[in-house]
Amino acid sequence: MAEISVIVPIYKTEAYLTDCLDSLIAQTFKDFEAILVDDGSPDNSFEIANSYVQKDSRFKIFQQENSGLYSARNTGLKNASGEWITFLDSDDLLDPKFLETLYNLVCTSNSQIAISAHIPFFNKNNLPTNTKKAHSFFLSGPQALHNALFQNNTPDYSAWNKLYSADLWKNKFFEPRKFAEDLATIPDILLNTNRIIITTQPLYFYRKRKDSLLNTPYNKEKAELLEIAETLLKKLSKKDKRLIPAAENTLLSASFSILWKTPDTEEFSDVKKRAYQYILKLRFKALFDTRTRFRNKVAVLFSLLGRRFLIFALRRFG
Repeated sequence: MAEISVIVPIYKTEAYLTDCLDSLIAQTFKDFEAILVDDGSPDNSFEIANSYVQKDSRFKIFQQENSGLYSARNTGLKNASGEWITFLDSDDLLDPKFLETLYNLVCTSNSQIAISAHIPFFNKNNLPTNTKKAHSFFLSGPQALHNALFQNNTPDYSAWNKLYSADLWKNKFFEPRKFAEDLATIPDILLNTNRIIITTQPLYFYRKRKDSLLNTPYNKEKAELLEIAETLLKKLSKKDKRLIPAAENTLLSASFSILWKTPDTEEFSDVKKRAYQYILKLRFKALFDTRTRFRNKVAVLFSLLGRRFLIFALRRFG
């Protein structure tokens, strides 16, 4: 049984998949299994992934009908056997020391999760470099979730760039969402964690794509982002009231995103109305909270000039 299970959901990423899997093969930590889950890709992604299975016994592949990222990750979780689990998106890259560094951190600190910094990139030939000296620090689960929901400090609530104890995922799966499944799932994982170690060393490279889910207009499924943020606020209000301001910040961010990216049609009129009401309710609290991220404060100032100007500004300046 491998020590680490690396879960790689795959869908229509033939242009990037070889680079992704090569970065996995290049890991200095060798005791891992790669769980590749092809989510019904219509391109050659399966053939590329299968070629790695043929040449490296650590790689396993599973096929399923297209069901979404959450489902592919859940298939990976059901088939993972490692003591530790990490997620790698199939268009992203790992630093060669990603697994080794995070594994050593959890083993030497008695932590349940290790997290690395991450850097966005557009072209693998021009990967950004970090010249700052790296250091590590500890957070409790609630502290980590607080930072993630305020969206200003490490960590964030992405599934990737983290190494988890497999125990955290026992009987736990990603919420069945087509969008923002990380926000619907990872906060629970963080909240139920006693000890997290974080390194400022950037070991995960996140590819920025113009055609990614985050950069395309919202449809009905993506508009569920507001419902996910609403549910999270209600849940945390019952579990830990200290996290309410952070959850409200995430709800405010979601509300701005809804006004920004949903079409001005009758289909989205209700969700846009709800989003604007949250902005009116939360904006002054956010404006005077030193923990609120800068872009939310700017959006709040735009909102003081009315709904029409706010929508115009969001779409003009993003």
